[in-house]
Amino acid sequence: MALFATSDAWIKARLRLSAVPDSSTDTLAIIDEAILKARLEFYRRLGRTQVGNLLDTAEVAEPTTDDEVRRSMASLTEVKLVRVYLLRELPNAFMDASGDLNRRWNEEAPFRERPRSDREREILRLLDEIEQDMQILAESGDESPGNELTIFGFDGTPDFTPPLPGDSMLGFPDRSSAED
Repeated sequence: MALFATSDAWIKARLRLSAVPDSSTDTLAIIDEAILKARLEFYRRLGRTQVGNLLDTAEVAEPTTDDEVRRSMASLTEVKLVRVYLLRELPNAFMDASGDLNRRWNEEAPFRERPRSDREREILRLLDEIEQDMQILAESGDESPGNELTIFGFDGTPDFTPPLPGDSMLGFPDRSSAED
C-alpha cells in the first residue's frame, strides 16, 4: 500500500512500529489507514502525472541526480505524513530514559497545562517540513532541489501562534547563514 516507500514494513521500521504484534488489530488498522492517507495526500497535492513522474525514477541508496533526490525526498515525506497521522490517532507520550513518566505527569503540572504540547509542536514542525517537501516535489524539474532559499520570520499576525516564553522566535531547528 506504500506509494514511494519500499513497503509498509519499511515505513513501520522507520517509525519504530515494526514490533507491533499481529494481535493488535486495532493498532495495525490505524497504521494501515495512516499509510493510505499519506498515499492519497500525495495524489491530492501533486496529481497523478507528477506522482507518476516520481515513481518512474528508481529509488537508490545514494541519490545523486535531481530526480533521484526528489524520489528519496518523496519516500521520506511519506514517512513524515504517516507519522503526523499516527501522532493524531494513536495514544502517545514522549519520555526520557528515566521511566518515571506517570510520576512526572502528576507532579509537574506547569508542563501538563502548557497551551501547546510537545505532540502539537511536533505535528506543526512535521507539517512545515512536509509543506516544504511538497513544494519541491511539485516542481516540474526545471530547478535543482538544492536551490531553495527560505527565510522564516515572525511578523506578529494574529493567525500565527506567538512563541511561548523560552521558545525560539524562529521555531525551526536549522537556520541558513543568510538569517544571521
